[in-house]
Amino acid sequence: MPMKLIIVRHGETDENDKKIIQGLTDNCLNEKGRAQAKEAGRQLKEKQKIDMVFCSPLQRCKETLEEILSECPIDGEIFMSSLIQERDFGEYAGVEAHLINWDEIYEDNKVNEEMGVESQSKLEKRVNLFLEDLKLEGDEKTVLIVSHGGPIMAMVNKINNQNSRYPEVKIKNAEIIELDYKAELEF
Repeated sequence: MPMKLIIVRHGETDENDKKIIQGLTDNCLNEKGRAQAKEAGRQLKEKQKIDMVFCSPLQRCKETLEEILSECPIDGEIFMSSLIQERDFGEYAGVEAHLINWDEIYEDNKVNEEMGVESQSKLEKRVNLFLEDLKLEGDEKTVLIVSHGGPIMAMVNKINNQNSRYPEVKIKNAEIIELDYKAELEF
């Protein structure tokens, strides 16, 4: 039986509401975001038992997890993992999203490097390392992951063998995605 991943994007922040790039900026949830996270917790309470949790160390994810746990207590271990924190957008953090040329942001180039932007390929490598590490936990576990849009899209693409950097569907704040993950170790 494959591992079950329950992936939740953090609840809304004021920056999400204003469509401002956050990256590694350590923002808090707004009132709507806390309510979204509580609702996610209520939905998760109706699911199967969660064996362990991995959470991005950024504040908006930790607050999301706190709200989830207030509705859905979890006995399993909880780990913080920088492997699933948001992509570093460098000098673009704090900029309105519509002002960004997203085609250029997805390129691995000198300009992005000089602007402090983590390349998309580095983000994908980080997420792939996280998924490989999960295999050490073995099959038949249910794992809750609280993360950000970029890493979640990278996880979904990897698990579904997709190669799209441009998501066809935007992952909403506090959205729950469930995936089966074949966690067998390969030798």
